[in-house]
Amino acid sequence: MRLRGTFAVLAVVGLSAAAQTAVAQPTVSQLLAEMGLSDGDKQKVLNGEFVTPDVTTLSDRDLAVNIVFLVKMGPEMLSKELMGGDSLRADSQVRAHGRFTTPGSLADLVALRISEAVALTFTNAQPGEALNLASSEITEFTALKGGTTQAAQGQLQKMLLTRYQAYRALGLAGFVPYDRGSGRTSDSVDDLRKASGATLLLEKYMPAFHKVLLGYPRVTVPNMHEDFRWVYYDIQGKPTYVLAHMLSAPDGAGRAVAQRQYYVSTGYNVQQAVTAFVPVSGGTLVAYSGHAFTDQVTGFGGSLKRGIGRHLMTEKLEALFAADRAQGAR
Repeated sequence: MRLRGTFAVLAVVGLSAAAQTAVAQPTVSQLLAEMGLSDGDKQKVLNGEFVTPDVTTLSDRDLAVNIVFLVKMGPEMLSKELMGGDSLRADSQVRAHGRFTTPGSLADLVALRISEAVALTFTNAQPGEALNLASSEITEFTALKGGTTQAAQGQLQKMLLTRYQAYRALGLAGFVPYDRGSGRTSDSVDDLRKASGATLLLEKYMPAFHKVLLGYPRVTVPNMHEDFRWVYYDIQGKPTYVLAHMLSAPDGAGRAVAQRQYYVSTGYNVQQAVTAFVPVSGGTLVAYSGHAFTDQVTGFGGSLKRGIGRHLMTEKLEALFAADRAQGAR
């Protein structure tokens, strides 16, 4: 089985048995109760349905999605499916993408090309919500106003490389706030920390993974694999440039897959999505929690919300659920 859908920057981390006391395998009923599902939603999950329960948002900037369902596949196979390398190629919104090397260079972004219209957008940048740029980045782009598309393209490549290197070295502490004008800046670091801290299921059953989300890069786990990518999306006709971080490591019987977009050029501020695969009797409970944060809440509208939702792996998880049900019906 191969999954199709939007690109996700993923992290697979778990509980190191050598370092932590093993947590007893929970029952489905216990997990659903701890997740606060209504009696009706619990029964739907037990009946084999794909459930999207109500979710408490973490701030007035938070567009959140929760998904819960049961599958018969094991956690390891599920995590491998989500880590599959075909997701970028299958995403119709992806126009270009690439992987960063260590410590990173402009050569990693050679496939990133921009149009004259995009160059004009960046070189005419102003503080506000239209573009996600720091004050210094706005200054660097506007200094190129009236210049060539290639000059603006080079500056965009340089900016993305600088942000990658800062995050790689310092984690969230390396994030440079977006300038919203009138002395205001975005609070994306706090948003991502809230999203990381809100993963209570992981905190209890996969505490090592939970600690990595909160403390990267100071906190790691054995055999952890990392992958850093840049992606150029066309979201409803709007060019969107994203920096994403992938982490992966086995951790006991359970698995968790987490996506962090630590820079997004427009549309929304940052994003984090976590999927926990918890082994239960007869299969795996899949619990997904995604948070996309935006300063453009007022008038944001259903259309753009749907665009963001596509990048919260909903389609990918729906495909996983449907494939599992199809296999079970054979």
